[in-house]
Formats: sequence, structure tokens, C-alpha cells
Amino acid sequence: SYREGKVERLRTWMHTHKQNLSGSWFYSDSHNDLPLLGQVDHPVAVNADPVLTAHALRLGWPTIYLE
Repeated sequence: SYREGKVERLRTWMHTHKQNLSGSWFYSDSHNDLPLLGQVDHPVAVNADPVLTAHALRLGWPTIYLE
């Protein structure tokens, strides 16, 4: 799955399992995950690429840098 495809697959899984995103967290290092990060309650950028870092900072999302 890639970009919006991850959101489509997640929605299918949630529907099948009668789940929702209430209280959800998602961690990513890539701007390719922005569609999914935008769906969760708690998006977190981890060792993010420059595009995701800029987006996270603009929206006030937590950013984590691990070595």
C-alpha cells in the first residue's frame, strides 16, 4: 500500500472488524504517509524526512528523533 492506498486498506479493515480510529496513534518517517497521519488522533513524525518534518511542525504534531 502506498499513500492513499494505506487509508483505503485501513478503512476496509476497520469496517470488516467493526473498529474505528478513536484514540488512534500512527508513527511515520515518510511524507508518503501524510494521508494516513491525517486520519488518526495522534500523528507522530519519527526521524522524518524533510517534507514530513515541515508538515508536522506546521501542524504542531510531535516529532521524535531517535539515534
